[in-house]
Amino acid sequence: MRPQRGVALLTVLLVVAIMATIAAGMSSRSYLSLRRTINLNNQEQAYWYALASEALTKRVLKQDFDDADGTIHLQQYWATADVVYPVDNGTIAGSISDMRSCFNLNALSQGLTDEEKQQDPYQAPLPARQLIAMLEAYELDAYSAEMMADRVRDFVDSDNDTAGSYGAENPEYQGRAYPYQAPNQLMQHHSEVRAVLGVSAKLYQFLEDRICAIPGNDRQLLNVNTLDPAEPQLLVGMLEGKLSNEEAQDVLNARPADGWETIEDFWAEGTMQRLNDLNSKVKSTLVLDSKYFRLRGGAKTDTAVFRLESVLRRDSGDKLTVVSRQFGGQQ
Repeated sequence: MRPQRGVALLTVLLVVAIMATIAAGMSSRSYLSLRRTINLNNQEQAYWYALASEALTKRVLKQDFDDADGTIHLQQYWATADVVYPVDNGTIAGSISDMRSCFNLNALSQGLTDEEKQQDPYQAPLPARQLIAMLEAYELDAYSAEMMADRVRDFVDSDNDTAGSYGAENPEYQGRAYPYQAPNQLMQHHSEVRAVLGVSAKLYQFLEDRICAIPGNDRQLLNVNTLDPAEPQLLVGMLEGKLSNEEAQDVLNARPADGWETIEDFWAEGTMQRLNDLNSKVKSTLVLDSKYFRLRGGAKTDTAVFRLESVLRRDSGDKLTVVSRQFGGQQ
C-alpha cells in the first residue's frame, strides 16, 4: 500500500501541475485578448476622432469664407497653428495650410501654348521655368534644377516624349535594378516625387514643405497673402527670377497684416511696380485667394495615436469637399 500511496501522491501532484500550467496559459491568453480589445477600441476611437478634425476644419474654413471679402490670408482662424482640442479620453490636434502657398508639381504636366510655340518651340513651359527659378533661388545648381523640372514633367505629363535636355521616360525607369514605369498622370501626393529619377532623399526632405501635389489640379497659382515671409524664394520663382531673394523678402515684409485687399494693391508695392511690364500669363499666376487646403490632423486616445492628411477643395457655394485622404505620417 505504501508504494501505491506514493504513486497516488505523484499523480495528484502531476495533475495539480498540469492544471496550474493550463490556468496560467488561460490567464495569459485572457489578458492578451483583453489588451488587444482595448488597443483596438482605442485605435478605432482615435480614427474617428481624427476624422472629426476634418469636420472641425470645414467649420473653421466656412466661418472664414463667410467673414472674408474674397481673400484668404494668415489672420484668419484657419491659419492658427497647432490647434489642440481636448475630448473624452483623448485629444484632437491639427494644422491647416493653404495649398496655394507651395509649388504644385502637377502644373508641370502643362505644355506650351500656341503663342509660346510660335515664340520659341524649344523653351520650357511656364511652370517648369518657374520651378527652375525657385530651385535656383534656393541655391540649387542650375543642372540639378533643370534636371528635376524636366524629369517631373515627364513623370506627370500624358505623353512618352522626353522633355528638355534631362527628361526621363519609361526606358530610363525600366532599365533600373528594380524597374517600373513613369505613371504619365498627375500625382496624388507630393511624396510621389521620390520615385522620380534623380530626386534624392536629401533633396526631397529639403523641398517637402515647399512643394505639393493638388489631386486633379494642374495649375500653379501662388497666394501672396498666405506665402510665408521666410520663403521669398517661392515668389522669386513665380516671377522667373526677376526679383532677388532680398527684394522678394522686402515685398512680403511690407504685406498688410490681413493681406492685400486686391491684386492691384500687391502690384502697387514699390518693388513690384518695376515689373508691371511682365507677361500677363506670369501675372495671372499670383492671386489672393485659394480653393485648396491641406489638413494635417491627428488624434490620441490613451496609448493610441492616429494621423491623417486630407486635401479639401472649396466648391461653389463655399461647399468643402475632401478630395484626398491619407492615413499615417511620413518619417
